[in-house]
Amino acid sequence: MSEVSERLPRSTIYLIDLGLLVVAIAWGASYSLMQIIVHAGVGVPLFLMLRFLLAIPFMALGARKSIFNIKKGEVVSGVFFGALLYVILTFETLGVKYTTASNAGFLIVVSVVLVPFFERILGGRKQHSAVFMAGGISIVGCGLLCFGKGGFSGANSGDALILLAALVRGYQIYMFGRKSPGEKFSLTNITLIELVVVASLAAINVLVFGGFEASQFDGLTAELWAYIVFLSVFATAFAFIMQLYAAKVSSSTRVGLILSLEPFFAALFAVLIVKDSFNIVQMVGGVMIVAAALLGRWAEENRDALQKRSN
Repeated sequence: MSEVSERLPRSTIYLIDLGLLVVAIAWGASYSLMQIIVHAGVGVPLFLMLRFLLAIPFMALGARKSIFNIKKGEVVSGVFFGALLYVILTFETLGVKYTTASNAGFLIVVSVVLVPFFERILGGRKQHSAVFMAGGISIVGCGLLCFGKGGFSGANSGDALILLAALVRGYQIYMFGRKSPGEKFSLTNITLIELVVVASLAAINVLVFGGFEASQFDGLTAELWAYIVFLSVFATAFAFIMQLYAAKVSSSTRVGLILSLEPFFAALFAVLIVKDSFNIVQMVGGVMIVAAALLGRWAEENRDALQKRSN
């Protein structure tokens, strides 16, 4: 645990854990809800525009103390990471249109395994063999998950889109980790700008390719609006704010372990909401992907000890 978390009352730590669990549940449910929304005919840019426009006021409330002292570096970082986030969510949302919600929930976890490879290839940072082992386990898990039902004919473009989203997300995590420790930037300001950038890019996309015609909103029933509001409040604004707060007062291991429950909830809601089904081979593949992510996270957090042992 971090020094800050050790000074907190146990009840506060449990509340933080509960908040992170809500984030994992919301993210897990998001794949099924996004699938319902896009299958109802709502365009991906329109959906992302609405989701993030509704989330911005909540995030702005969280940034009310720092937003008036915003720095140029925060704007630059926010625009960069916001553009990456828009690409990730576009691939992700398109992906759930063509694959199962459970597959999407497991495959996106590959991003965690990819981060050390970006560090090795782009940053020249040596990695322990445990990292490459995690990569191998993840690849086998992806194969079982994608091809476990119907062999090669069981693979689809949705799985490929989710893996592309995982690739970009892994790069985003790597780039975020490269931020200089000496730079005193507000993560809240950066996150708020990210949300504004995603909403703006989605709005531009809607305007360029469809225009803001009232007919685009005709298919948005009360049920779909409820799903979009849920994703805006819990899977976007609350999730970002909760992560930022937890990062300050809890250990990265504790936060990571709780958020690693996301694919479990993705599979659970996929079965309950959209009636997904998967066989034992696919289940093994999903478990292998999560295990690889946990192994990779453990190797990263114990990097120094592992390097000393191997020397």
